Amino acid sequence: MYKVGLIGCGGIAPTHHSGFQATGRARIAYVYDIDSAAMQRRAADWGAVCMGSGQEVIESDADIIALATPGFARLDYLKAAAAAGKHILSEKPIALSLGEAEQMREAVASSSGAFHVHFTQRFNPPMVTLYRAQQAGRIGDVVSASARLLAPASSARWLDIVNSGHWRASKALSGGRINEFCSHTVNWLLWVLGRPRRVYGRALYVTEGFSLDDADVAIVECERGTGLLEVHRHAGVPGGAGYGIVGHGGSVMLSEGRIQLTKMDQKPTELPVVTDVETPHEHFLRCIETGAASVNDLEDAIDTLKVCLAFNRSAESGNVEAV
Repeated sequence: MYKVGLIGCGGIAPTHHSGFQATGRARIAYVYDIDSAAMQRRAADWGAVCMGSGQEVIESDADIIALATPGFARLDYLKAAAAAGKHILSEKPIALSLGEAEQMREAVASSSGAFHVHFTQRFNPPMVTLYRAQQAGRIGDVVSASARLLAPASSARWLDIVNSGHWRASKALSGGRINEFCSHTVNWLLWVLGRPRRVYGRALYVTEGFSLDDADVAIVECERGTGLLEVHRHAGVPGGAGYGIVGHGGSVMLSEGRIQLTKMDQKPTELPVVTDVETPHEHFLRCIETGAASVNDLEDAIDTLKVCLAFNRSAESGNVEAV
């Protein structure tokens, strides 16, 4: 049974608790958060021990350190955990700057522990189904991949976030809305399309009185094709999402829970969603036990960060920006 030390007890923390529990061979044993009430609540719920600092968690007998802090508070913990030889599961985005990411690369490269970034779309069965269909040659060589996300949230909620001074309302502390909210999807696009090259992005402002972009549109040119991303995170849309990959021989599309394969000049047929997909936490434990590389390693995370930072530059300049 692996002991997990969790640093950061916010909204994503239960995902890691349930994820490790579901493997049957890992549990959260130690927790730390600067919010002592949140820390104590998680510890009581999970039978974990509260620690006095993140460093105490790292210095404990935990085998795995799960970093669930916001991106701006992650670098020092990651470096310390890597130096201690711990296995590390890090939340996304990996960092807020390439300078921080380079320090992480150096730390991870010199560590004996396994490393995994908690991007989830590469473990999402419908998204894996799309990817495998393309990889199997069912639509020919890839031309483009797309994602359209409609994730409504009340105007009052976003205005409360701005007025409260929450870190998500700060571009400096969040890395921008696309870095904080869209990096899962950017990561999936890069899985399909390969290394990024150039980005054109537009940050849109829909909700009156809300100072942050609550809609974004991006074109990401990659080594194997072009990625299209459209996101709406305001109250003026219904919920939903659509993803797709277009190739020279047809397309495979996910919409309203259905996956359709359309061969060139043929009628669409429905594809079943694959079921043999590991969970992120099971995958991470397998990497620890076999020495296999994570499907979401640090280089993938850095490429994702590069796209998000290039989007921010493009949104400000109005120009296409090199990654």
